[in-house]
Amino acid sequence: MLSTGLPTLEEAKKHYGIHFEKFAISMFHPVTTEIHHLKDHAANYFKALDESVMNYILIYPNNDKGAEKILFEIEKRMSEKKYLVFPSLRFEYFLALLKNAQFIIGNSSAGIREAHYYGVPAINVGSRQTGRSIHASVVHTGNDAVDIIHAIQNMEQTFVSPAIENGFGSGNSAELFLETLLNENFWQTSPQKLFSDIF
Repeated sequence: MLSTGLPTLEEAKKHYGIHFEKFAISMFHPVTTEIHHLKDHAANYFKALDESVMNYILIYPNNDKGAEKILFEIEKRMSEKKYLVFPSLRFEYFLALLKNAQFIIGNSSAGIREAHYYGVPAINVGSRQTGRSIHASVVHTGNDAVDIIHAIQNMEQTFVSPAIENGFGSGNSAELFLETLLNENFWQTSPQKLFSDIF
């Protein structure tokens, strides 16, 4: 995330044929413990996106059980001008787009972990990220369409500043990884899996 070698916004937009001047990123995944409600949750979620004035980069859900219910809603919107749909994005290009998004919405950990580092607000929908550390820039909402629409409408008023403690280090993970590999003590570590009781 700190790399100076990330693609520029212009490079990312050219690579994926993105013509939006302003956009939000949508990443909505199945919640397997709520599989019986997922069809309604997905319908509510995309109804809220439909009613907003924002353009959206829609990224496919992961392949957990129930993904087809979300894909059904996405496929209904493939030809709509306010949506650009991608099965996936290369991570470097995703970061370039995230850094320049108006906000990110859905239930992906990217909204909880990465977005606030770039000062990008997030709307976290539903229960998928329950228990995760939530930054002040994250707005939480349930699965009701009215609640999601309200969160989107208020997003422009959300003040966000980058996190002071980002949790991602200093951008030198490759050097630290190599240093670890070159340390002889590392290669003396037992391959045996070990468990420790914490209670």
